[in-house]
Amino acid sequence: MIVLKSDYFSTHERLARFINENHIKREDILIITQIPGSFTILFYADDSIQEITHGMFS
Repeated sequence: MIVLKSDYFSTHERLARFINENHIKREDILIITQIPGSFTILFYADDSIQEITHGMFS
């Protein structure tokens, strides 16, 4: 089943690496936000697949 997922990143390089390594399609990205010191991505993905995580808390 497709669900909404999210992750947090300390740099845009880590965010880009996460998107590339997990083959997240542009049409599946709902939004990417930035606040000082953090990037957040909300995206649609299959809930049965575990992402390769390089986020802030990995």
